[in-house]
Amino acid sequence: MINYLKYMVSVPRKFIITWIVAPAIYFLILPLAFANEGFEDLVIDQQREAFRGMSENEGLMNFMGISDWDNVFTLEGMITTYFFNLFVPLLVAIATIVLLNRMSAKAEEDGTFEFVAALPMTRSTIYLTHSIVATLFGLVIAMSWFHIMYIPMATMELSQTLDYGPMMQAGFQAALGGVTYGALGFAMAAYTGKSSNGWAFGIGLLAIEWISNMLSGTNDVFQWIDENISSFGAYGDPYNDGLNSGDVTLVTAKILIFLVIGFIGFRNRSLNLR
Repeated sequence: MINYLKYMVSVPRKFIITWIVAPAIYFLILPLAFANEGFEDLVIDQQREAFRGMSENEGLMNFMGISDWDNVFTLEGMITTYFFNLFVPLLVAIATIVLLNRMSAKAEEDGTFEFVAALPMTRSTIYLTHSIVATLFGLVIAMSWFHIMYIPMATMELSQTLDYGPMMQAGFQAALGGVTYGALGFAMAAYTGKSSNGWAFGIGLLAIEWISNMLSGTNDVFQWIDENISSFGAYGDPYNDGLNSGDVTLVTAKILIFLVIGFIGFRNRSLNLR
């Protein structure tokens, strides 16, 4: 299993490096925006005042998940509200589904999975290896993004900054939420042998839980989903409040349940071999 795990990491090496570097460079825009007063005034302060009328629309504010308009335009608000609570779970889910599909369900469809099936490993070992990658890959690339993003905060004089520990806690909770969607996508693709189901279930659940989070104040069903089973609802405010054991347990339990479901299907179905 160790050798196969090394294989899964070494073969898509360029893919992994790209997913570490590209989002990290994009995320650097935010802290660097607070390194130049002129740029900060033009891009952040003027935009905050230009769209302030939106803050008077309670329905729109609820839909966007905003409770404090001014806080959204601080470095803390931008990173913890938008990047961590939306873009990080989405990117982690997409990266995980793409990588695991390429190594499993999509490989079956393309006829390249025969190499793996011919290895002296049981299906359980193959699935366990895939599950480890599905769980750790998203966490590793996401934590890499956050550490690269923190470099300007630690080395440059910014008008605003974040504390390292709370930022990493918030990032970890966001990344763990993204892993739930990636794990479900991988599990359902493994269960059915169809890579398209990975996207349908993984991104589908992400969309449902995100909408429930945005509309939780307008509908009892959305509120129940957000408060009881949603990974977005479990995000909370870990930057200020720290990690909540109940929220971490909920998200971790979802990952395990999804992986077990996928294992049942993968173990019992016929592989799509040519």
